[in-house]
Amino acid sequence: MRVYVAAVLALVILVQGHTQAPVPQDYPPPGRMVDVGGRKLHLDCSGKGSPTVVLVAGGNAFSIDWALVQPRVAETTRVCSYDRAGLAWSDPGPADETVEQTISDLHKLLGIAGEKSPYVLVGASIGGIFIRAYQRAYPDQVAGLVFTNSANRVRRLVNGKGGLIWDMTEDEIRSTYPMPASAKGSAPTRENDPFDRLPPSLQAVRLWIDVKLWQKWDPTKEDPGSILSWRKEFLKEFTETDEGKVRPLGALPVIVLSSGPAASESERGSRNGAAARLDFLSSNTVHVTATGSGHEIHLYQPDLVVQTVVQAVSAIRSGTPVSHL
Repeated sequence: MRVYVAAVLALVILVQGHTQAPVPQDYPPPGRMVDVGGRKLHLDCSGKGSPTVVLVAGGNAFSIDWALVQPRVAETTRVCSYDRAGLAWSDPGPADETVEQTISDLHKLLGIAGEKSPYVLVGASIGGIFIRAYQRAYPDQVAGLVFTNSANRVRRLVNGKGGLIWDMTEDEIRSTYPMPASAKGSAPTRENDPFDRLPPSLQAVRLWIDVKLWQKWDPTKEDPGSILSWRKEFLKEFTETDEGKVRPLGALPVIVLSSGPAASESERGSRNGAAARLDFLSSNTVHVTATGSGHEIHLYQPDLVVQTVVQAVSAIRSGTPVSHL
């Protein structure tokens, strides 16, 4: 089940912002609804060209959050954003926000919609583990990866003490469920930073989505499925990038866009965070520092995200290493 509140997902899940509440109404999806087998997912694509860029949002984030980036990338190539199962306009699935369902859904969605590979996958926040898992499952479809402040430290409270999920046992994680009814908190009433950087019309849509999600979320019925799948994925990524190992993605174009500097070899060997490992996935990697940016770089510094994504597209088209552009 998808986890709704930011407190549960700690630093990875986008903090729920709070413009004035919209007039109660239904906002139609900006893209199209695609049937992936008895349920529909929302896909919004624009532009022409190859490779196709696929924008994967973070936790409790939506396709519209890419509004400052997608139209400008569409000037260069085909680009798609979408909403994962249970988010925004997309129908829920049997195991929302698990890695397994997420990558299976995306594979079906792109195929049924006729969006042709190769893809450049762009993952924000927890979206980083989804794009890495997608590349592992469907390597022939992925031409490059762009990580934007991708998941670094996912914490939970166990017996009143916080810890990183990959340092916990599965039983310890299970013991934190179900959550108390008080975890639901109050309904969101407006959108704050960074979502107030979106156009006012989209802030109203986003608040409408937030309120709908809050209304249907019952913390007492949550289960640990998504967090356990995240733990499993992080452990895979740690294993394949441990110190001294061959870079698992060979020379696949990878750009790591982060608020912090590139990782050192000593940081590569640490499990105090996950982001440092991204700099060691490929021999064809560039680290771009978004100095002064908040977590959602695509909202704080959209120009830099556009530049970074276009750089990846240009490198793939020309067959040039990303570091040479």
